[in-house]
Order: sequence, then C-alpha cells, then structure tokens
Amino acid sequence: MIACPECGAEHLPGTLFCDRCGAAVHPAAQAHVARAPRRPATSAPPDSPAAPPPARRRPETLPPPPPTAAQPELRATIVHARRELTLRAAIIHVGRSDPDVGVSPELDLTPFGALERGVSRRHATIQWAEGGYVLIDQHSNNGTWLDNARLVAGYAYQLPPRATVRFGNLVVQLATMD
Repeated sequence: MIACPECGAEHLPGTLFCDRCGAAVHPAAQAHVARAPRRPATSAPPDSPAAPPPARRRPETLPPPPPTAAQPELRATIVHARRELTLRAAIIHVGRSDPDVGVSPELDLTPFGALERGVSRRHATIQWAEGGYVLIDQHSNNGTWLDNARLVAGYAYQLPPRATVRFGNLVVQLATMD
C-alpha cells in the first residue's frame, strides 16, 4: 500500500491519483503535474489546496458541483434516429434501461437499438465539473469514443461545446446550449 502525500489515504501500488483528495500519488503522476502549466492565481483563500488540472482524472476526484452552479442544457442528437433529447442535470448516466435490476439512466438509449449496438446498461456518465461537462466511460464492454478517440475507462475527459460520441456502435452528437 502507498499513502497519499496530501491526505494520507492508503492506495494500491500503481494508483496515479488519490481517490479521496485528487492529489498525485504515483511518481509518474507527480512528474506530470509538475510539468503541467500552472493556472493563473485566483482569489482563493491562501490555505485552500490548488488541484492540478490534468487532461483526464479519475471520476472519484471530481468534486460534486455546488448547488448553485449554473450548467447549460446538453442537447443529445441520436444520429441514426434523427432524434434530439435535451438534458439538464449535474450527473447524466448513459446506457440501457433494465427494470429487472433497477437501471434507469437519464440518457436512456434503449429505444434507439442500444442492445444491438453494444451499449452497456451502465455505459458512461456525463458530469458537470469545473465549468464544463466531462465524459467518463464506466468500464463498458464495447467502449466509448470521443471524436474518434477511444476513452480510457474510469477517466474524465472534457467535452467540447460540440462533440461526436460513440457509445459502443451508437453515435450521439452532444452540444451544450447556453
């Protein structure tokens, strides 16, 4: 076991970032954070910790959004069905519904051939974090692609204002609406 240098939480060897506080635990992650460009200073209190902004982070390190955080609507267009859905939530689960096990995602792709197209019940999560939406593959069987790049399961990727996402073989265009 290795201990987080910031909060002391115990982690398995090979862990990159602390599940509790988000600090870099592994020496490679610490080196990456040290090389990453610094953000300009903000008016945060001097004793508040400054979290490094890696390109992708474990979902456990994403802080829950404050209750007053203004998030834009997210428009999801199911390409092959030519159907638009509008979503507004801090956390949007993506997948297939299954009443037998109590799965009912906010973005339910079941009516669009999700089973035949390889969408898992709990395929991915779209979460509002730090002023934008992030996409996290939830260890789905057939993967998630963001603009033709396969995502590493369990890591958060910033969604651009307009993106093409493939859940298994089901293509969805996502756009934030201000």
